[in-house]
Amino acid sequence: MSKTPPMIKLTKLALLAIASLSACNASAVELVLSSNATEIPHDLVKETISAHLPRQIVELDGSYKLYAYLETADYQPGERLYSYSVQLHKRVEEAGTGKVYWVSTGGIRGHGVATVAQDTILANLGSDLVAGANSFKLDQM
Repeated sequence: MSKTPPMIKLTKLALLAIASLSACNASAVELVLSSNATEIPHDLVKETISAHLPRQIVELDGSYKLYAYLETADYQPGERLYSYSVQLHKRVEEAGTGKVYWVSTGGIRGHGVATVAQDTILANLGSDLVAGANSFKLDQM
């Protein structure tokens, strides 16, 4: 019988730990992003949102969606205006017709001026999501 070298065991353990931590931040809620901010990759915006979502939102099923937007514009040399919103919507079906609507239940919004656009905007977005965790209402329509 051959023994597995300790380095391989540690590598496998590290990969398992990373996969477990990544699964904790995975969200079952669909995130729909609209952005005109060409200076910030969409994947980076989505990662920032997913990493800072309140636990009660991460655990929701497909009857909820997150709609997010990020807009930036030139302001003064070296400065960008920005505005963002992350809103939770609940799926509602009309009784008579079966027509589906997505009704906003709450979320966060922010805006400002940034000199280092990507870093400032993403940091503010993340901190607003943490500070506004109670703004994502599950029982309102």
